[in-house]
Amino acid sequence: MRFEIGGGMDLIEETVRQFLSDKAKVLDIESTRLHSGYQAVDLFRHRILVESEGRQEYSSVITKMANGIERRVMNRLLDQGANVPFNRAGNLDSDHRVLLCIQDVDYKTNYQNLDIGMLQHKEIQALAYIHNHNRGLQEELSWLPRVSRTYIETIIHGVWRPAWEEAKHNERFVETFGTYMSEIDAVSGKIVDELEAVWKDETTHTLIHNDLNPGNVLVHNNDDVMFIDWEEARYGSLFLDIPMRFDRSQVGEYREVLASLGWVLPADTFGQSYRAASWYLGLRYMTWSLGAWLRDPGTEAGLRRFLDMVVV
Repeated sequence: MRFEIGGGMDLIEETVRQFLSDKAKVLDIESTRLHSGYQAVDLFRHRILVESEGRQEYSSVITKMANGIERRVMNRLLDQGANVPFNRAGNLDSDHRVLLCIQDVDYKTNYQNLDIGMLQHKEIQALAYIHNHNRGLQEELSWLPRVSRTYIETIIHGVWRPAWEEAKHNERFVETFGTYMSEIDAVSGKIVDELEAVWKDETTHTLIHNDLNPGNVLVHNNDDVMFIDWEEARYGSLFLDIPMRFDRSQVGEYREVLASLGWVLPADTFGQSYRAASWYLGLRYMTWSLGAWLRDPGTEAGLRRFLDMVVV
């Protein structure tokens, strides 16, 4: 289909010349609209035929109308050499949504042939690098929204609780997940207070992704991982990232990598902070799954994972 977003063709060509070859010439673009995602923002994949120094080859990029937070964060992380796609935006200053062109990270990835252990190690190293490289920069990152009690309360009481109360009145849900219900209710009543010590601990503050669901961690060329979709990025405790990606058997390695970079997290509070953050993230991310399970029991495994984050 023809790509019709204003300025898009120029931005794609500029991105190709900046990151693929300064001598590249775009010969053809085939564009496909992708699922718009939670934010309902148009996404396009562009298959590009590029000619450079007499050779022709296909590449692929993604465009989206990105908010100011995502554009600035991705530009910053790219400059830091972090594991994010190459990216270019026409405007980094505006807070309005502006077109962003990014690398199509898993364009050539074979997800049927992955070394999961190796990729897990690389992800731990990559996230620790981002966290360490941006720690203690509250003034420099003053344009990032802060995690606050109001933010946490909105997630728990304004978003999660209505979905949870509706699910509790469904007979199939009670029959399948009834053993979780009393403990989930108990945790939800104290989670805001439990988490307060985490988000108030400025010694753990850094740039956080704040939405590290599996769809936002992609495999590149079967040998590395990259983090995408930084729309929900915040300045806050790193503990609000790590339980979504690393369970209790893996988080020790993350802590060791962080220590090797010079950031030592106290052992006496690490477990408690990880537990509180895990409770919160389990509640937050089960919200969508609660409704999805009532329509599609095939989503049970995902919902059970989030329930287990709260009760295990």
